[in-house]
Amino acid sequence: MILRQVGPKTGGLRLSLMVAKYAVALAALLLSFPVLANVAPGAKALERGRPFTALRSWLPLARGGNPKAQNNVGLIYERGAGVSQNYSEAMKWYRLAVAQGLPEAHHNIGLLYYSGYGTEVNDREALRYFRFSADKQLPESQYMLGLMVYYGRGTEINAVRAKNLFEFAAIQGYPEAQYMLGFLYQSGDLGNVRPDLAYVWSKISMDQGVELAAELNYLSTLILDEEEQQQGIALADLCRNSNYTDCPK
Repeated sequence: MILRQVGPKTGGLRLSLMVAKYAVALAALLLSFPVLANVAPGAKALERGRPFTALRSWLPLARGGNPKAQNNVGLIYERGAGVSQNYSEAMKWYRLAVAQGLPEAHHNIGLLYYSGYGTEVNDREALRYFRFSADKQLPESQYMLGLMVYYGRGTEINAVRAKNLFEFAAIQGYPEAQYMLGFLYQSGDLGNVRPDLAYVWSKISMDQGVELAAELNYLSTLILDEEEQQQGIALADLCRNSNYTDCPK
């Protein structure tokens, strides 16, 4: 069961910050570490909807110092999946994984500080943790850092820097970042309104299930003629089919 973070509404935030954690934790299992064979059974149990079985699988590994297992145990406690929800316990396990440099754990702590779950909202701390994992090319963190820069949370508003962060995540296939990239091109915050680029990126995001992208895509069609829309569809297909190596900018 892979769940993704819900993207923001235009002009505000509509984030389901808890949902992203399953994707982040499970994505960590795909990395090539020697411990992969030990952590994978817990991931499979979680995918089958058996979080308590996943926890039993991960706890011995986490106590033995496995950072991915520590991160995933923190996820289970934060979600309250199969156990009583306990943010303090979640933070404890995340911090153990952070001490070993795991980007996904940095991201998860950043989300706790961003949203104020189990702690006071602290934008500076959220920025610090997101920056670390964004520098490690974690698209979820690049996206969240982009939001903070765009809305000026804990830092100065900078639409161009936000655009670059969204673009980093977008070319890794992160749908919400693709939506925000299209939104910035449509909004004019970058200096010029680019409905052609807004159309391409909203189309890519929409095809990956981001509902707000359909609204943005429609707004672009009010400006673009039929030929320009067909060109946009072709560019969106080229971008996806090239694994995001050949996308318009």
